[in-house]
Amino acid sequence: MDVRGLADLALSAGLRTQSELQTLTQRLSSGLRITSSQDDPSGLAIATSLATKVQGLDEGSRQIQTAANALSVAEGAMAGISDILQRMRALVVQARSDLQSVADRGMMQSELTQLTLEINKIASNTNFNGRALLDGSASSALLLRNRILITTNAPTGSGTSLLDQSVDPNQPSLWPGAFLPGASQMAQSITVDSYDPVTDTVQITVVFGSQDASFGPEQTAAVQIQNGSNVQPGNLPPAPGAPTFFQSDQNGAGNLMLSFNVGQLSPQDVGKSAFLVTLPGQQANPGGTLYVNTGNAEGSVVGIDIPGLSAVNLGVNNVQLGTDLQNTAAEYRVDYAIQALGAVRAQVGAQTVSLQEEAASNQIASVATQASESAIRDLNVGATMTQFVRDQVLVNFQTRLIADSEHLSQIYATLVSDALVH
Repeated sequence: MDVRGLADLALSAGLRTQSELQTLTQRLSSGLRITSSQDDPSGLAIATSLATKVQGLDEGSRQIQTAANALSVAEGAMAGISDILQRMRALVVQARSDLQSVADRGMMQSELTQLTLEINKIASNTNFNGRALLDGSASSALLLRNRILITTNAPTGSGTSLLDQSVDPNQPSLWPGAFLPGASQMAQSITVDSYDPVTDTVQITVVFGSQDASFGPEQTAAVQIQNGSNVQPGNLPPAPGAPTFFQSDQNGAGNLMLSFNVGQLSPQDVGKSAFLVTLPGQQANPGGTLYVNTGNAEGSVVGIDIPGLSAVNLGVNNVQLGTDLQNTAAEYRVDYAIQALGAVRAQVGAQTVSLQEEAASNQIASVATQASESAIRDLNVGATMTQFVRDQVLVNFQTRLIADSEHLSQIYATLVSDALVH
């Protein structure tokens, strides 16, 4: 019986078992199946890539939450502007009552002026972490040039409108003179007053003025339109690029401000009216859409865009009370501002919802990716513990086997020695 050979085999197996037991101890203490590249080279590379993806997704989720917080700040500021606009509208409605004295309207005008300054203050000072939000520098939207709002436009019996665009869709149109400082705050009303059967003409009254004092006094003109036509008696009908009627300021310069056409009028149109106001071009500080890296992939970003909300952009930078034309224009301007602000708030709300969906998607992707990384790198504790206990038993058995082999070897050597002596 080769006792020594059996001991050598047990010793060799014991060394392997002890090495494996040492590896299992490291894994159990760390909770990882892969503690070094030699454990699973390709598995380590894949797990590291997945871990990088998880880190990016988690950081992207934090950045998305930061962007949502910025939008919450913007929404809070816009709620304040909305309250201001509602107060402005109440004031212009109050001012249109004939029961208000000149002194009353003066106090209302002072409050309107102060409210306008407050809108500009909010638009300029609202920021998140030092980044301005409402001054237009957080938007890539194209700025609107001087705007014409046809607020009222009664249809005529001929199927056109009192302020007609069927001949030339570019009418009414602002002329270069309208782009002078202060001249963009204009208003015009047109009313069909009467029909004269003797001359077979329809009379309209046009009132044209501005919210700015540099424009000069309001103009009122009575114009006769040939029955069944859209021009004055003896004039040529309008054509694209050649409007029929023109308006100019009255400050001594006589700058052309507005051109327009009227629809074909008849006696049945008596009593109908149209009204338009003009607003200045929008302004914005340099900048653009704010982009947030979602961490989902290289170059994966989500943008938040918040238009500028200054009084100029909202069209209430110069709301003046006074004549009926001014008061009516002031009310329409405030109404426009309320609608424009509502559209921006809806846009910001939609972006907030989009960010929340992006964050939820990131979270799902992060959990799934982390599970995949865990399946490769992390330890199956139950199976490993079973193997650890088995190896402990094997080590004890192998150690006992080596000890018994040594003991048997010594007994065998003694017996051989005694036999040789005798």
